[in-house]
Amino acid sequence: MTIKAPRALLAVLAALLVSVPALADQAAEERNLNEIRNTVINLLQSLVQKGVLSADQAAALVKTAQDKAAADAAATASQELAEKDAIRVPYVPEIIKDEIKKEVSDQLAPEVAKEVVATAKAEKWGVPGALPDWLGRVRWSGDVRLRAESDIYPSGNVQDAYLNFNAVNAAGGIARAGDAALLNTSIDRRFMAVRLRLNMDAALNSGWSVGARLSTGTLTNPDSLNQQLGQYGGRYTTDIDLAYLHWLSGNDKSRQQFGFWGGRFANPFLYSDLVWMPDVTFEGVAADYRVQLWGDTATPHRWFITLGALPEQNVTLTNDFGPASNNKWLLAGQTGFDLQSASGSRFRFGAAYYDFSHLAGQKNALNSDLLDYTAPVYLQKGNTLFDILNTADTTRNLFALAADFRELDFMVAADWAVAPGYRLSGFADYVKNVGYNSAAVAARVGSVVPPRVKGYEGQLSFGTSKLDHPGAWDASLGYRYVQRDAVVDAFTDQDYHLGGTDNTGYYLGGDASFTDRVWTRLRYMPFKAIDGPPLTIDVWQLELNARF
Repeated sequence: MTIKAPRALLAVLAALLVSVPALADQAAEERNLNEIRNTVINLLQSLVQKGVLSADQAAALVKTAQDKAAADAAATASQELAEKDAIRVPYVPEIIKDEIKKEVSDQLAPEVAKEVVATAKAEKWGVPGALPDWLGRVRWSGDVRLRAESDIYPSGNVQDAYLNFNAVNAAGGIARAGDAALLNTSIDRRFMAVRLRLNMDAALNSGWSVGARLSTGTLTNPDSLNQQLGQYGGRYTTDIDLAYLHWLSGNDKSRQQFGFWGGRFANPFLYSDLVWMPDVTFEGVAADYRVQLWGDTATPHRWFITLGALPEQNVTLTNDFGPASNNKWLLAGQTGFDLQSASGSRFRFGAAYYDFSHLAGQKNALNSDLLDYTAPVYLQKGNTLFDILNTADTTRNLFALAADFRELDFMVAADWAVAPGYRLSGFADYVKNVGYNSAAVAARVGSVVPPRVKGYEGQLSFGTSKLDHPGAWDASLGYRYVQRDAVVDAFTDQDYHLGGTDNTGYYLGGDASFTDRVWTRLRYMPFKAIDGPPLTIDVWQLELNARF
């Protein structure tokens, strides 16, 4: 008699048999698969032996399970083949997606944007081939300065004692100049002025470059580019005050550097405003050689030498002027050291010699004007002068320098990085006119003039390392003393005592930045005469500066 297996038991056995291939796919070890297979076989044999299942029924169950497993394996293989190159992405909630997107954007967007902009500039996206090659080698820059100034003349100043020698020489005499012959010594003045400078630098090949600058200012004053406001809308005077060819071998990391300038160029020397007004430029040729003595390229310690042959005034070859050998020249040389540290500190020292050739005036013969060219084309005040005219006409005068000038100048400048982002800096400058000859001066003037040939200046300042971010600032304090024939008064700074020599005083100043390119400056300079008639001038300056 055949015993029918209970339906529940058959379902359990079928499930076990069907699960064999699935478990085999999931198991990683062959031992587990064999254990499951043996368990099912032993269970079926036991059921057959107990009469629960017949041998045919057990065989049918095994066959059914094997067919089902084979069908499932074929379906799985077919699906895997179809999806073999697919990328499986697990489900991510929207809130997680938004957070990931924000983090990626914050981290990558600035760098990606910066890289894209740099690539666009380098490859000139949007204008391929539209611009000529030279435009890519030209760089433009400049600055604008708006100044409000007050010149205060305290009581006690002498009246009608200081001549305006530029006006006198231009008019041909003191009497002919009229009221313009005298400098103001008593009436306070307040005015505004603007200065604009537009620079062009063009890079050539092999270290060569060309530079030029267009600026405001008068055409006869070498010291200042200021244009006073209040001209009833009249146009400003502008000129080209830089036009030069430059060559530089190597770069900042080279052990040796050689530089050359030709034309009209900026001051190539280490200097202070004791000797040279910052706006003064030079004509002629200059060369500079620098060599690294020790230290690495990041913190070089260099020795340098700078030489210049700079014409001051050419004499026209006509019957009315002297020979060309009397051309006025400045032959200059400077040597020193430039030492830098890894912390950002820097120390510089320079010893300079400025030899002004044929700068002193020469007395004309009776009723002659042959030597009129020896009078300077521009003066401030302070230097010892004499009248080079020799005529019976008392209304005529022409003043020239009585002293020769060969200036020996020693300067030290230092910057200390005292804290992260802050610096303490300063300079000291000493100059002496070693070309002063008392006998020659006495012969020209007609009386003995005691030599007053020394000058010195020192300044300390403290503040942020650079005025290149909002809130940057610095403050400075300085003292200056310059005797009447220490330097050529035409070239020294014109802000102290309103220009010239024979003056002394201290000065205060400070800067504060609004942005990385806009800053303000305040200066106070109370100065007085040293040897001349009593003259005190307190100068206040408030500036708004911008660079681009």
